[in-house]
Amino acid sequence: NARVFSKLWKGVLLPQFIDPLFYLVALGFGLGTYVARINGVPYEDFIAPGLIASAAMWSAAFETTYNVYLRMNETRLYDAVLATPVEVQDLVAGDLAWSASRAAVYGTSFLLVVTAFGLISSPWAIVIPLFVLLGGLCFSVVGYTFTSLIPKIDLYSYFFTLFITPMFLFSGIFFPFERLPGWVEVVAWFTPLFHMVEITRGLATGPDAFEIFVHTAWLVVVSAALFYVPVRALRSRLVA
Repeated sequence: NARVFSKLWKGVLLPQFIDPLFYLVALGFGLGTYVARINGVPYEDFIAPGLIASAAMWSAAFETTYNVYLRMNETRLYDAVLATPVEVQDLVAGDLAWSASRAAVYGTSFLLVVTAFGLISSPWAIVIPLFVLLGGLCFSVVGYTFTSLIPKIDLYSYFFTLFITPMFLFSGIFFPFERLPGWVEVVAWFTPLFHMVEITRGLATGPDAFEIFVHTAWLVVVSAALFYVPVRALRSRLVA
């Protein structure tokens, strides 16, 4: 996967990289002229760390949905891989490791952009790539789980429309939850992007160690809990 990406990166990196940049310019510097501050933080500084997290999410979502589905069902690459001594769990772990690494590349690239704009105020931001890698792994496990369970590619419209897009809009990237109904934040708390946004924003502006630990632990637990779902599903579809 890394070798293929090294040959195609110019075509695949740019679109997903430009998308959060448009949001930063249009909302951070556009809407930000009308919404000066959020909780005492300039609006562009408020949304920039969240867009780092969302860049990783979109990368992992596309990698573990359409790309994995095509390798599994169209090119039948996984049949060839499993004809070797590679086991199903090795295949899933390798795909997840690559997807998380790719998400880290996207998130780190956008971190460099927002740093160049002067939107990072804490030296702790230097460790954001490590947490983006972890968050990318969690997003990847969620996407891979969905891919392993669906019978046809058409169902991805539900995944992106009913899960990824609402998560992007309601995970605290663009506005805080104080004036929304209490249940909105409760629902958002159970989504991986909410925790990634809290981590990246905390590290970019000055971290609270306990909060970072709680959000990190949630990402680790979800990643570990879901890992065996695609392993069992792929074993049933490709081996049994």
